[in-house]
Amino acid sequence: MLAFAASISLGLVTELTGVGMVAVFIGFVGLSYLLGAIPIGFCVGKLHGTDIREHGSGNIGTTNVLRLFGAKWAVAVLLLDASKGLFACLAADVLIGIPWMTAACGVAAIAGHNWSVFLGFRGGKGAATTAGVFLYITPLVLAVGLTVAILFFIITRYVSLGVMVGTLAGAIVAWFWDYPLTYQLATVVALVWIFFRHRTNMMRLLRGEERRLGESEAYRKENQGGES
Repeated sequence: MLAFAASISLGLVTELTGVGMVAVFIGFVGLSYLLGAIPIGFCVGKLHGTDIREHGSGNIGTTNVLRLFGAKWAVAVLLLDASKGLFACLAADVLIGIPWMTAACGVAAIAGHNWSVFLGFRGGKGAATTAGVFLYITPLVLAVGLTVAILFFIITRYVSLGVMVGTLAGAIVAWFWDYPLTYQLATVVALVWIFFRHRTNMMRLLRGEERRLGESEAYRKENQGGES
């Protein structure tokens, strides 16, 4: 049934030119943005009667959910945030089947998560949603990026550092692997956004103020005081 629907949709798309194709593009990209804009972490906070943006790091992503509500909720947020990127690419690929459209919908889902219309164009940092996009369009990039990110996290216990270095490693792999150019460009956009959204983390890392996972703010300050 899915294959039949895909063949019908692809047949319709191949008949479209000019204004029709632009309309399809805007429609799919717009829906992908709205899907990505669903603030899962924020909703979890509301289920607990709190605004997650006012606690912990203030971020709506997995790490802050882990600190505030525990592993069960953090895993749920991680999977749901990733599924936004995965499903946006899956829908575009199955229903349209044009690589550049699939890549555009993935990027739109990441943009939705990072700058959600439901949160006044604020949002998360995009790591999980980016992982979902990579899982579909560039699985090797995701595998390499995750491996590097996990290694850096194990060594340093800095989540932000692992995410940034892992994304950089994945983007490098994308340019040396036989992926469509549009997929490679999507990895570059994702890399730039990951670093941009983690710019405050980078500044804290440079100042030695970034919190390691599991480290309380009071403990970090105490250790800093003892070292000075």
